[in-house]
Amino acid sequence: MRIGCGIKTGQVQYDFRPAKPSGKPPREVKAPWRIAMQEKLKTEEAKAKYKLRKCTVEPVFGIIKNILGFNRFSLRGIEKVKLEWLLVTLAYNCKRLCNLKAA
Repeated sequence: MRIGCGIKTGQVQYDFRPAKPSGKPPREVKAPWRIAMQEKLKTEEAKAKYKLRKCTVEPVFGIIKNILGFNRFSLRGIEKVKLEWLLVTLAYNCKRLCNLKAA
């Protein structure tokens, strides 16, 4: 059970499992900008860059949002938001240190 995530009990907000096969054919890409991006991502250089995303900060934001349940700021004003974000990142780092120490 997750508390404070804004989702119902037993409901998973982010599900990264492969999609279940359905009888529908895959959606056809028609937009020119999407076709251009698909072509660009097929190159080896683009694949290498895209792989780097796994080791960047993107998983951290997912953990902060999903595991820690931080979806929005409670305070107003840039200085208060900076302090609130500092506390959130401190909590994340403490959690990470505890997990690394246990391993």
